[in-house]
Amino acid sequence: MGPDISHHPLAGADGSATISSNLYSVLAAVNGPIEVQRRDELPEEAAIEVNIRPASGVGGPRERWLESVVTAVLRSVLLVHMHPRTLIQVTLQLTTGPTLKLKNATRDISVLPSLVNAAFLALVDGGLPLQSTVTAVLLAVSGEEVISIDPAEKELAGCKSVHALAYTQHGDLLLNESAGNFNLEVWEEVADRAEKACVAAVALASEDDEMANGTAEAAPWLRRELEEKARDAVAWRDHT
Repeated sequence: MGPDISHHPLAGADGSATISSNLYSVLAAVNGPIEVQRRDELPEEAAIEVNIRPASGVGGPRERWLESVVTAVLRSVLLVHMHPRTLIQVTLQLTTGPTLKLKNATRDISVLPSLVNAAFLALVDGGLPLQSTVTAVLLAVSGEEVISIDPAEKELAGCKSVHALAYTQHGDLLLNESAGNFNLEVWEEVADRAEKACVAAVALASEDDEMANGTAEAAPWLRRELEEKARDAVAWRDHT
């Protein structure tokens, strides 16, 4: 089914979106291209500024690290060369999170997919030029080496390792962050499962897939959202 998504909840931002998974809810806002201070200006491309606000309290070193990771992913999908000497500003507000106490490393890794997916949807809503899609997914590996995609809180709290990965629609790896105890064989299985899940999120749903799942609701969640945005963008033509 995919996460719950709302488009353009903020009227004052160029682009915005909310995304809610079984672990986190994130509100994303995008403004840009806007004027950038001269000391931050890049002569051949747009600068990207990501600000992450925790659900409570103020940001610290954890948020600065998350910001650097998300910035690197967004730079890989944005056509930054189209707007040199400007700034693209992305603000990510965590609104809800897990209620169970998690290890610090697990907590840091587990929030990344929600941040990346929310930021990408806000970029789409803001009409910024993109060279590819990006989909991020969270996977947890239990002590018995059972891999769970989009794990529940209890699975995450008791997992042996946790992994956040993101891929483009072509299967190019853009994000790879892990924590816990695992070997190369386990990671390769995790990466394979993650790639299939990310590519499937934007793949065309064949008739066979729909028949097998019994409903068109099983169609790729990100493709549905992008198609909905495309239809809304040209809806005015039907009224002229």
